[in-house]
Amino acid sequence: MAVSPKVRSPIVCLVFFLALSTSPSVHAQLLQTQEWDQWNAVSLNIFPDENWQQFAAPEEAGWSSENLKSAHKISQVAGSAAIMVIYDGAVLTQWGQIERRFMCHSIRKSLLSALYGLAVAKGNIDIDETIGSIGIDDDTGLTPTEKSARVSDLLKSRSGVYLPAAYETPSMRRGRPERGSHEPGTHWYYNNWDFNVLATIYNWKTKGDVFEAFHSEIAVPVRMQDFELRHAYYHLEPEYSRYPAYPFRMSARDLARFGLLFLREGKWNDSQIIPSEWVRESTKGYSKAYRGGYGYMWWTESGQLGELGAYAAIGYGGHAVYVVPGAKLVFVHRGDTYGRRIINFGSVRNILRQILKARIGPPRAAPQLFPLLASLPADSGLALREDQLSALTGQYRHEGLEVTVRAIGGRLEVESSRLGRFYIIARSPTEFLIEDAELPLKFELDAAGRSTAMQIWFTSDEFHEMSRVP
Repeated sequence: MAVSPKVRSPIVCLVFFLALSTSPSVHAQLLQTQEWDQWNAVSLNIFPDENWQQFAAPEEAGWSSENLKSAHKISQVAGSAAIMVIYDGAVLTQWGQIERRFMCHSIRKSLLSALYGLAVAKGNIDIDETIGSIGIDDDTGLTPTEKSARVSDLLKSRSGVYLPAAYETPSMRRGRPERGSHEPGTHWYYNNWDFNVLATIYNWKTKGDVFEAFHSEIAVPVRMQDFELRHAYYHLEPEYSRYPAYPFRMSARDLARFGLLFLREGKWNDSQIIPSEWVRESTKGYSKAYRGGYGYMWWTESGQLGELGAYAAIGYGGHAVYVVPGAKLVFVHRGDTYGRRIINFGSVRNILRQILKARIGPPRAAPQLFPLLASLPADSGLALREDQLSALTGQYRHEGLEVTVRAIGGRLEVESSRLGRFYIIARSPTEFLIEDAELPLKFELDAAGRSTAMQIWFTSDEFHEMSRVP
């Protein structure tokens, strides 16, 4: 039985999933911070090259192997899919599927914030400009007051424009303030309308494309291992807004490079990729938000994590990139949201706190390192003949939802506004596995061997049966 395409992918309001993190844990004890400055005096200043380097043992970097095992156990109980911990540019520890590309969910917003830093430095964007002067409107029509919101208000999620947006859920819509209830710049509300409009403003003002800019200006310079342009797409829901969301899917080891770029205040080896002033400005809290604050599409921490200067890019279901300057640490956490494994942020913070408790001293002056070699090439599956591939290509539709199947270089690729673009890995002439998502896709054939329908899973419990368009 098919599930209605109106059931949306699990992008749940941050208000909801951060609320899940309020219960206390025995692991969330106070951190011992009095010796951090002394320990940080020894600087390794390592950068990864083609591959990450890993400390031969955590003790080489001044951390306890035994205490890090405790963090591993907490993550196993929580159901973490992948974790990477970077200390001063090298891998302190890692486990799980660090090469698997998961949806980034709302981490996408911090990625865009970084691009804004580049565009502002080049003079392409003035964050004091109003959205009205840029030409931003929406199908319902913005009021003069709403059009007076500045780009900086959108970066801070303080636009005062409370309209429906792509990538929202019913709970997000229910929590939206009444339209006109707050002047621009006066009230913080986690607002997908702001975040989506910012991508359009970026494209208009730079005369470019968010994804191409991220690839050429960030991913290539920091030598990301897994990200390609086809791993991002625009998600439009025209029934709500003319402005699309911009989902990315990325691996933990690539997000760790992004986190290290910010830990080093935008510098990579001898190149200043992101202006250091923007790194500081964008990761400063301008609004109180849940347990900390909110900057330019970055979350800031309070308490002892705040004392260490911690800030984070956070996405639904347990996806996070924490940058902790006071510990010279980057912490990347992934959850398998394709499999509906949702991890609350109390658990994510507990893992990070346990990792920080494992610090026992300064690193060795010349620590032993070894290259963390890339995984084997991705499984391309069973090789199919050209006639077998062409028998499956075409358009498939169910109640307004459409999926395209095309042959590219001897492989099949699927594309939809719900899913983006994925290669599918053949297990038989009719049974496939969707890359990264690791979900099944099956074709039904007629007597002549031509496909008539397709069964596709968008998540582990969301199944569609789609007929081929004649």
